[in-house]
Amino acid sequence: MNLNFPLLILFIYSIFNLHCKAQKSELFKIDPTTLIENEITLADIIDDISYIPLDNSIPFIGRLVQVTEGSVFLKIRDGILVFNREGKLPKRIGNKGRGPGEYTMGNSFTVDNMTETVYVKDIDFKIKVYSKDGKFLRTILLPKSEDNFDFDEIDFLNSHLFVSQFINMGHAKYNWIIMDTLGNFIKSKLNSVPTFKTANGFRGGTYVFENKIHYWNFYNDTIFSILSDFNYRPRFLFAKGKHRWPANPTKPDQFSQFMFPASLFETNRFFVFSYNYNEKRAIVLFDKRNMKSYMKYLTDSEDGLINNFDCGIMFHPRQDSYFVENGREYLAGLIEPLKLKSLVKSDNFRNSTPKFPEKKKELEKLANSLKETDNPVLMMVRLKK
Repeated sequence: MNLNFPLLILFIYSIFNLHCKAQKSELFKIDPTTLIENEITLADIIDDISYIPLDNSIPFIGRLVQVTEGSVFLKIRDGILVFNREGKLPKRIGNKGRGPGEYTMGNSFTVDNMTETVYVKDIDFKIKVYSKDGKFLRTILLPKSEDNFDFDEIDFLNSHLFVSQFINMGHAKYNWIIMDTLGNFIKSKLNSVPTFKTANGFRGGTYVFENKIHYWNFYNDTIFSILSDFNYRPRFLFAKGKHRWPANPTKPDQFSQFMFPASLFETNRFFVFSYNYNEKRAIVLFDKRNMKSYMKYLTDSEDGLINNFDCGIMFHPRQDSYFVENGREYLAGLIEPLKLKSLVKSDNFRNSTPKFPEKKKELEKLANSLKETDNPVLMMVRLKK
């Protein structure tokens, strides 16, 4: 058979190019302009719920960061705190300060689930490393850039550190770098957005799902998955349009008309996205099976999904709330005792009919055992299979 070799190459390339374009066109797009309110409740997505009061011996105000098999790690005002899974034996991880072995900020940190070694992203291009007992181990230095804009978040996966950089005031040399736990450089992805002038700070995020780290920032259309071989590929997209945040909005009073992503992650069943748009806050769950969306507008009094499981506090899933244990998926969050006690005393709670009445009784008993000034309660919900 006689074949024209150049034509054959062109034919193969065309087929490959069409295949790639088809793959890209199949990526799911998040577009807030197409969403309509269509609420889903907590009982629709979970099959169990539990509450763990956190020991009061170290009072704190803070947020949940990571749940491991043995511990609960929190970011608090003056550092990092860890409890065991019963909510007991609180201890500090290192110390906040400017002395040897201390961290100045520690706003982002990650934990090795196996050893519970803690990696704290500090300022000035440094990572401080601590044992699970809070003992300082070492400092890892990060690469500096000419504009001196630091990295933002840190994650741990498969014995590697993933350090991400978002676009801050128009600057970012990297999207991310990957290092081993001793600080040896492995791979990086440079930021493809040219530097621009703006007074806006950074916004972006990372999350772990299916043994991959995913990265996004709101100046980029693409949410990326970083694979086990450290290459990356598109996971899904932010749809283009007038709702997208511009590089340099000129009128502060127009900021609210743009989509402002707040939290993004996924579970086996859902993409979960929280955002601000058109002067409203919202949370939306996209069902992966059919891409049907369930969207709820949020207010000060309704800051989450309706909890008709035990008629307790509304639940707002966030990207640092997801973890997997023994093959099951969980979401976690913190509840203020004052809010819980106020709820169970309300007429709405007394007259409510939950899916599981015995769980409502357990919640009421818990609320009555708490003081208003107690530390927050850890709330964990188990997702349906």
